[in-house]
Amino acid sequence: MAYEPSFERTDAIDALCMEIAELVGMLSPQAPLSISPTLRRELRIQTIYSSLVIEGNKLDERAVSAIIDGKRVLGDRRDILEVENARAAYDLIPKLDSHSVEDLLRVHRVMMGGLVPDAGRFRSGNVGVFNGDTLIHAGTPAAYVPEVMGGLFEWVHATCMHPLLVSCIFHFEFEFCHPFSDGNGRTGRLWHTLLLSRWRPVLAWVPIESAIRRRQAEYYEALARSGANGSCESFVEFMLEAIREAIRPFARPESAADAEHARALAFLSDNSRSTVVQLAQHLGCSKRSAERMVARLKEEGSLERQGSPRAGMWIVHAAGR
Repeated sequence: MAYEPSFERTDAIDALCMEIAELVGMLSPQAPLSISPTLRRELRIQTIYSSLVIEGNKLDERAVSAIIDGKRVLGDRRDILEVENARAAYDLIPKLDSHSVEDLLRVHRVMMGGLVPDAGRFRSGNVGVFNGDTLIHAGTPAAYVPEVMGGLFEWVHATCMHPLLVSCIFHFEFEFCHPFSDGNGRTGRLWHTLLLSRWRPVLAWVPIESAIRRRQAEYYEALARSGANGSCESFVEFMLEAIREAIRPFARPESAADAEHARALAFLSDNSRSTVVQLAQHLGCSKRSAERMVARLKEEGSLERQGSPRAGMWIVHAAGR
């Protein structure tokens, strides 16, 4: 019998899907989120930091940023290795097949290498899902894990359901099964992002994990409630709300002025030591117009100048922090 997750669409879920689809439609191809490597790096740092904090990592965001930059930091060796591994795992996203169990095992091997002895392999013993010391759910018996995960991936490949719903249902079913001895949460959240990115590639960079971290208690409550109900509507609704929250700062109807501001931020993000004159040349406007634009971007908090006018640099801030 084919694998079929227990799920019923609700009016609230349909409304959230429509709202998210509208927001995604507002993600401009010319906005910094779409084209700026510097902004994408900042958002990836937020993503890794948030996903690991949920799992109890004690490093702050500044330390995570330093580790990703290849710098040495003081801290627990396990916490540092978790960051290094997570960065390597997220870097795999463009190369992964979202329908492949083998690629899931590959991600877990990278994510948990040096942290658990069975990295990259399904667990051989039974486990539970915990929020702190509280048992949320007992995972699928170990003997059935390969079969259950195989069925789940076949469903993902075959279903005609909207990718938003598929990503959320997969996330719940994955956590409900809890296929690994450790690292299920961070691996499941990465795979959720992978599935979303196969619908719209720009969503690979939206820090959904940060929205989950801000509502961590609700995340576990939704998992527990759906597990107790035997159907995943509560968790799907929670995750759709988190996705909406993560996308909102980047999505808005774009006017001509918005488009110019986005071009300016993208240029300054990638040319942090450039001058206002160079910005004006890039935009094809006067120096005075570029100065007014910079002043506006500073006022709204999107742009900051660090250091002296001659030797300083521009800092472009990610939205929604």
